Amino acid sequence: MRKLTTQAGGVSLGRGLAALASLATAMVLSRILSENDYGTYRQVWLIFFTLAPILELGIPPSVSFFLPQLPSSKVKSYLIQNSLVLLVSGSFLGLAFLLLGGPVEQLFKSPDLADLLCVFALFPALTIPFNMTENTLVALGRAGTAGMVSSVAALVQNGVILGSVLLGGSLSQTFLLLSLWALLRWGIAFTSLLYLSRALRITWDWRALRSQVGFALPMGAAAATGLLTRQLDKLIVSSGFSTEQFAVYANGSYEIPLISILTLSVTAVLVPAIVRAQAQGDVTEIRRLWHGAARRMAWLFFPAFSFLFIAAQPLMVFLFSEKYAASAAPFRVFLFLLPLRIAFYGAFLRALGKTRPILITSLGAMVISLVLALVLIRIEPLGFLAPAIAAVIASYWAAWYSIRVALRTLNWRWREYFPWRALAAILAVAVAAAIPTALVGWLLRASSALVQLVAMGSVFAAIYLLLGEVTRAACPREWIQAIGDLLRQR
Repeated sequence: MRKLTTQAGGVSLGRGLAALASLATAMVLSRILSENDYGTYRQVWLIFFTLAPILELGIPPSVSFFLPQLPSSKVKSYLIQNSLVLLVSGSFLGLAFLLLGGPVEQLFKSPDLADLLCVFALFPALTIPFNMTENTLVALGRAGTAGMVSSVAALVQNGVILGSVLLGGSLSQTFLLLSLWALLRWGIAFTSLLYLSRALRITWDWRALRSQVGFALPMGAAAATGLLTRQLDKLIVSSGFSTEQFAVYANGSYEIPLISILTLSVTAVLVPAIVRAQAQGDVTEIRRLWHGAARRMAWLFFPAFSFLFIAAQPLMVFLFSEKYAASAAPFRVFLFLLPLRIAFYGAFLRALGKTRPILITSLGAMVISLVLALVLIRIEPLGFLAPAIAAVIASYWAAWYSIRVALRTLNWRWREYFPWRALAAILAVAVAAAIPTALVGWLLRASSALVQLVAMGSVFAAIYLLLGEVTRAACPREWIQAIGDLLRQR
């Protein structure tokens, strides 16, 4: 039996390379484009990433549920049927780009946005059906291939962007090339599907389609709501502030790729183990698994939070140039989400069989984020930090609500949900290491961003490891054991 970590590893590797490619692209564009052009570029992607998950209808993730249950004779029909449905829904988004560019341009106060959306219209139409590829390959037991396809597609896409801009192409030409790339990518994927399943017949099964859509829509609605909640702050900043200010905010809202990669891998291993323990009624094993995962994630995320908070400004300058030094402010606000990432609240509820609260959590977080942002944005000193603060508060509410549901389900008390003492000790060590590191950063404030980061990182790592070993709060030997335990999980 293939280990879940191996399967997750293929997908994680592909997503990690894709995230790094996107970061490299942002680093280059931040330096060679004006703040206005870079902000407009980010606005186009903001609109796409906000609307695309809605029109996916929840179908790509539902493939992981339906495809393994199908006989091989029906796989071709199933995939083509779903590809065509997503092609139609993606075409609606492309049509919206063509017809609604003007109103969106007025809303975002960005004079070139409508023209860019028009030349970009083919991209969503052909990308939404392609987004089913990764889930399809994983469901067919080809996680390594899924990771390779994701990484190659991302590298080529970012290569198209950088190549166009570095050769002097305008943003309009760049987005037109992206549309043509989407056409080529979809053509290769669809042709490969037809070739690999050439011996199978195609039949249209309306009943199966209705069944899948009925299963996928609620899941898609929850996912789309969660993603809209995460994009809400950017939408508010984009519509309420200048394009240049949005560019600064967008870079500050950058998420460290390692975080999502690690949470994906650990979730893939942890959730099946909790499901098995829940089926056996073994609450003690559930607590052991949950506490162990939270403590081990805290070993990384707590020191990352402490270090990045004090090193935010040199990091933003190193990544995006001196023009975006002000991105450190929203970046610091969003760092307060990092301590929450030691647990996977929605995944835990799903493992316990509680899916309805996940949708409630997503809807509640979206409403709280929106209302708070509209209230806080009136406080002038906060400026464009108001939506970020609102998003963080909404995330903490969502975590609190999810914890309450889990406590009722397991009949736990608050003190049983997390290993609070162990977590407090890890956080104390991380904060203690951050204090002398901040002093080093202040002494080197006139040095280059790279010198500051290397010096601060070295000091922080040395002190954190030393204090962790002396206090036994975060021993390096336990990290090694944790990695071994993770690899042994199935």
